[in-house]
Amino acid sequence: MMRKKISIIGLGFVILLSGCMPSVERSEEDVIVIEETEEEEEQEYIITPTIDTAENYYRNVLKDGVYHRSEARGNVAHAMNNTVDINQFELGLIEIATGFFEQENYYFQEGQFLNGELINSWLRRYDEEDNPLGLNPALAEGDSKEEEMRGNPLVLSHVMEHNYYSGNEEDGVNLGGVVIGLSLRDVYYFRTEDEDERYYFHEEDLDAEETIQAGKEIAQEILVRIREMEGLAEVPITFALYQEEKRGSVEPGTFISMTEVGKGEADIQDWNAVSEDFIVFPSSEASETQPELSSAFSQFREDVEEFFDRSVGVVGRGRYKDERLEELTIELNLQSHGKAEIVALTQFISGRLESTFATQSPIYVYLKSINGTESIIILYPDQEPYVHIYK
Repeated sequence: MMRKKISIIGLGFVILLSGCMPSVERSEEDVIVIEETEEEEEQEYIITPTIDTAENYYRNVLKDGVYHRSEARGNVAHAMNNTVDINQFELGLIEIATGFFEQENYYFQEGQFLNGELINSWLRRYDEEDNPLGLNPALAEGDSKEEEMRGNPLVLSHVMEHNYYSGNEEDGVNLGGVVIGLSLRDVYYFRTEDEDERYYFHEEDLDAEETIQAGKEIAQEILVRIREMEGLAEVPITFALYQEEKRGSVEPGTFISMTEVGKGEADIQDWNAVSEDFIVFPSSEASETQPELSSAFSQFREDVEEFFDRSVGVVGRGRYKDERLEELTIELNLQSHGKAEIVALTQFISGRLESTFATQSPIYVYLKSINGTESIIILYPDQEPYVHIYK
């Protein structure tokens, strides 16, 4: 194994805007330098600065000033049926990592060990000859293609990898742990084709308990495989199971279980349930389970429509963990508007949020039109609202 002589001189500050890094001059004191003693290669590892937000996002590791995307990036959009699941899966996986890797001591990097070709082979059905690495079940026995596919539904939808690095004056930057997210289907959507090349579309609801059990078994198999990969034999690994929502749902799925595997361990001992839920406002569920917030939301919607003097699409989504509201997101969809109306409505809403919603959780409001997002309002507890209007 290649030995690295690593020295830390300082942490540099860089800013990422729209995926680009501005051209700035840096002295040697601004970067972490890793010297490859065997190949005489030298790489600069830059740590992005902390952004002062309530979310306390991880800083990122840049190699030679470049953000390194995962080679598997792009697969998730094609594997998951519900578009609202895509962002929640990735951001939720980062949030789960905060329980194991403190933001002050660890830096984030997209997964660098599992490439797209490997993950795609895992997502396909197992076939002894054509795809022995498949983690989804082989076709069932049946008299038709539909029976074969319906008999053994595809359970695993996506595998996502995140890496977390730590750094200090003595040891430099080292891989501190890996987080693996497994996305599991709620409904299996599939199609068949007849001899006349006509397509038929089908769906099969999956049993929740069977899906969770399959996810845990898949995690164990992945653990065995990645322990054989160079650089992953000894690092701690966290697995998280994500249950998707049905296609077309307005709310995303949730993480349902997670486990941590210690350094060098090759067996998962136990799993911990994750208590997470999403509630849409307005809805009968919201009225029954969250009557106070539901009433406040209805009042907010009435105030907006009265101010605007026309019907406005107002939808809210509350995210709950352990039955406690973590955040409330509100979207307003405007059919027609002028820029002056956007400014006035944004000002009106920013002045009403705190008096309308008696919550100690962040509130995010997005005003949208056919042209995209027009303005955003963010209210953190005990702070003045942050407002931005797009020009």
